[in-house]
Amino acid sequence: MRWPRWAGLVAGAGLLLFPVGGTAGPAVAADGADTPVTLVSYNVCGGWNGTENPCRSLLAETPQAPDARAAAWAADAVGRAGLAGTDVIMLQELCKGQYDALLPKLTGYAGYFASRQAYGGCDAWGPDSALGQAVFFRSATPEQVQGSSVRVTVAADERLAVCAKGPVRGRHTFACSVHLSKSTAAGDMHELRDHISANAGGASVIVAGDFNRDPAELNPALTAGTPVTGPLAEADAADDEPTADWGAPDGGTPRYTRKLDHAFFGTEDFHTPSATVEDPQLARVKDHALLRARAFPRRPVPGDLTGDGRPDLLAVRKDGALRLYPGRDDGGFGSAQVLAATGFAGAVVSHRGDWTGDGREDVLARIGPELYVYPNLGGGALGSPVTFPHREGRWAGTAPRAVGDVSGDGRPDLVVQGGTGLWLHRGADPATGPSLPHAALAIGGAEWADGGDLDVIAPGDTGRAEGEPDGPDRADLWARDRTTGKVLQYRSNGTAALPDTGTELAGDSWPAAQRPLAVSLGDGDRDGLPDLWVTTAYDAQTQQGGDLFFRPATVSGWGAPVRVGSGGWGYVESLS
Repeated sequence: MRWPRWAGLVAGAGLLLFPVGGTAGPAVAADGADTPVTLVSYNVCGGWNGTENPCRSLLAETPQAPDARAAAWAADAVGRAGLAGTDVIMLQELCKGQYDALLPKLTGYAGYFASRQAYGGCDAWGPDSALGQAVFFRSATPEQVQGSSVRVTVAADERLAVCAKGPVRGRHTFACSVHLSKSTAAGDMHELRDHISANAGGASVIVAGDFNRDPAELNPALTAGTPVTGPLAEADAADDEPTADWGAPDGGTPRYTRKLDHAFFGTEDFHTPSATVEDPQLARVKDHALLRARAFPRRPVPGDLTGDGRPDLLAVRKDGALRLYPGRDDGGFGSAQVLAATGFAGAVVSHRGDWTGDGREDVLARIGPELYVYPNLGGGALGSPVTFPHREGRWAGTAPRAVGDVSGDGRPDLVVQGGTGLWLHRGADPATGPSLPHAALAIGGAEWADGGDLDVIAPGDTGRAEGEPDGPDRADLWARDRTTGKVLQYRSNGTAALPDTGTELAGDSWPAAQRPLAVSLGDGDRDGLPDLWVTTAYDAQTQQGGDLFFRPATVSGWGAPVRVGSGGWGYVESLS
């Protein structure tokens, strides 16, 4: 037979902190990788008093009551600066009165404001004299936004980086609004980097703000990132000065002399960042243009836990250890990483799909009677397990596996081999956290029952056979008959039952007696076809076998086997 093409699945102490608020808009479903995440970063110069320093809001001296002045400023900020519709908004040198006036005008946003100091100039906007920074998330509720801040101190000049975690187009994002000192040395970059590493918790990372230095002066300690967050990429329009012909409000000399505001996106989760600079003329300012940036979210690769775009292998050993083998481009794997030294004996482990809404593929494990989600913190590191809030304590005697989106609704699903057959459990929106809100659907008969002759293999969306029209992106299944060794393909019927009979995939057969374990991680050699990995039985008398072989798919069947692991695989209990 001809193989179908495969399409991938897929606080700091002493700070003045203020709660989030605003009117929440409708939830936004996760967009595809072709829709960029948008950002505005702007130093609004809200707190300067007097007229000697030109960094001062143009409305600050208008003869109005503070609340009316703040309302007029907020309307200007939304209109002139084009804030509405932007996914993430970061504002620096913002007074609390401005924040309180702006948030209600940003319909559908939730925000977080933090301050390290009171400032007299803030009395222009209301009775609260707190001067700080804010982060706003579009299509978020106050409960979804969690703030944290870090003091950045060099000598006597203490500054603040204000960070918040919130949803951005269906994925958890950790966004930091930065305002650094002109005299700051490299230490502040390390403080900021360490804060992100400690608090991002696997979320996608965005950093933007007023760095008070030219691009060439930015410290590589920030852009290098951490093993958890990965490196950050700058999204500047250019590394030189802003447009030189932007005139001052009074028609005098150019308003901007240097470009000191920048935006960075975590490269594990975003690509192709870009930015432009604009002048809304909300302030009398020397060096702060509004920075409008964007970057494209990376489309997850099925089976990829490390974030490098290659599917990875999980192995449960007979001593209960869980190991991660990072994938290469040739169907082989790098050196093993021990994720857990014990605790997984007898577990049913799988990884296909983002269950926590952070854009990373997570690990599911049925251990005893419970089903857990282990959040991917980045690079394959796993966080503390989370119990599914449905069917607690009732998973014993079943084999639940994350196989991708079977139903075609864009959300990860489970298929479960139970005592009576194969069942589909549909997942909820990942942005709301792991959940199985729908009733289970029977999609396979008794031949699929746990402990029977069929091994469930998850190749992903295998596409459509040649000559048939393209269908929705839905995860299909393979089944390995443990007795005959035949591999059968079952195309997804969405929420309906699978076909009664699968299509036999041409090529060799692998009975369980000779090939104990068989698994598909998706496309292991980047040729667009789902591949297979099998182990060989270990012979104690000859002390041979126990190897891992890669079986690449071809358009006509299976390619020649390639040994990608020698010895020791007979001690492995399961693969996923």
